[in-house]
This record gives sequence, structure tokens and C-alpha cells, in this order.
Amino acid sequence: MNSTTLSDTDDIDLILTMNPHGWSTCFIYVKGKPYELAITHIFNDPYEDLIQSLISLLHSEKNTEFFWYGEPGGERITITRLESCHDAVLVDVQGFREEWGRKITSFERTVSFEIKLKSLLAIFYMQLKKIFILLKGKSYAKNRHSDFPFQKFIEFEKLVISFLAREFKG
Repeated sequence: MNSTTLSDTDDIDLILTMNPHGWSTCFIYVKGKPYELAITHIFNDPYEDLIQSLISLLHSEKNTEFFWYGEPGGERITITRLESCHDAVLVDVQGFREEWGRKITSFERTVSFEIKLKSLLAIFYMQLKKIFILLKGKSYAKNRHSDFPFQKFIEFEKLVISFLAREFKG
């Protein structure tokens, strides 16, 4: 199993890249090791699903889950608050091979890690903000613009900025 504990969380980062024509890529780096997730926008809105899960954590939900589909297969991402440390979460990424619409019968762990909630939110916020800004450029937005949930991001941005201001105060 590829996992890490809370003591290692300064060695976690991720990059979200919106590619043209309905695809994105998420690179997760845990202790320098990269994990690549290929994400299609054909079957659902992966950014809206991500943002909604992050908003639920900001509203004190104990856990949240969303799916990022590939073709075929994809990943189930579960984020759970740690009982022992309420300002930290366990992120569990599990792959599956079934095509969209079919019953998923088994999952295989891709990576699992513990991270402070404020760190996870800051990392995702900055990656989403990057895409939001890049989409203001005409050439970047071509073949991408409809793949980003602008209103949902603005809702998330207000909540996360307020949360991070409290968490990083002092």
C-alpha cells in the first residue's frame, strides 16, 4: 500500500492541469513519488465534484467522496477527517477498471495519505484558481471554457479564503 502519515504531510503536493477537448490530469506527489490520474469530463464534471466535496469539508462534514472517470475506469477519492486529529484528513485514492455506467466491483489503492485540512484546501484552491485565471485567456480557453464550473468555484473561493485566513492567522 502506498500511504503516508501526518508527520510526512509537508512532502505532499498536487498539480491539476486542464487539457483541451474534455480531459484533465491530476499529478499527486507524495514524498517525491508521482501518481498520475487521467480525468475525462465526458461523463461528469470532475471539477464541480471536487469543489462540492471540498465545500462539504468546509461545512464540517466528516467524510466526502467523489469519482474521477477515465476511459475506461477511473478513481474514487475519499476524504475522511481523522478522529485523532480533527484538523487533518485521510485522502484515499482507489482505482477501478469498469467503464462508466457499469457497476464497480473492485477497487485497488492508488495512494493514501494523511494531510492537514488547511494544507489540502490551500493546495486545491491554488490549483483551481490557476485554471480559473488561465481560462480568462482566449487561446487557453479555446476548447476548455465549458469544462470549468465558474459559479461553483466562486462559491468555494469565498468559503476557503475565509477558512484559510482563520487557520493561517498569527
